Amino acid sequence: MSTVFNIIFKCRSFSERTIFTWHRFNRTEIWREAMSGAIKKATGLTGLNVAKNPHHTLTALYNKILRAVAKMPQDAAYRRYTEQIVSERAKIVASTPTVREVEDKINCGQVEELIIQAENELTLARKMLGWKPWEPLVKQAPATQWSWPPAKIHELK
Repeated sequence: MSTVFNIIFKCRSFSERTIFTWHRFNRTEIWREAMSGAIKKATGLTGLNVAKNPHHTLTALYNKILRAVAKMPQDAAYRRYTEQIVSERAKIVASTPTVREVEDKINCGQVEELIIQAENELTLARKMLGWKPWEPLVKQAPATQWSWPPAKIHELK
């Protein structure tokens, strides 16, 4: 972009006098202002299409994650940390009108990437409900479970 300035002449009239003022605007600033409301045409990431309605999609996914996590026990570590992160992101999406601001506030990539992250988190939350990692073990783990090298395991008494 060039740094050539446009000079705009404005005329203001106060009572009976006319005041002339000169305003200088950088072309790049005018271009940025005009394009700030433009629709995003590409993500710049191969195979990742632009989301049509990212606010709605993210809100729906975050609500599904919160409902899935709510079925877990209160003291489950996965529930506590996932609820904290997802509810924080849901508040940002609900309170922020523009996609760019959502991306800047969450700071974890483009909204299309956030949608993929939320879909993966929803899949994991549903799998965790089936796995139930908060329940006690079916049988006691062997004492040599974490010993190294693995050859020592065969040297049982």
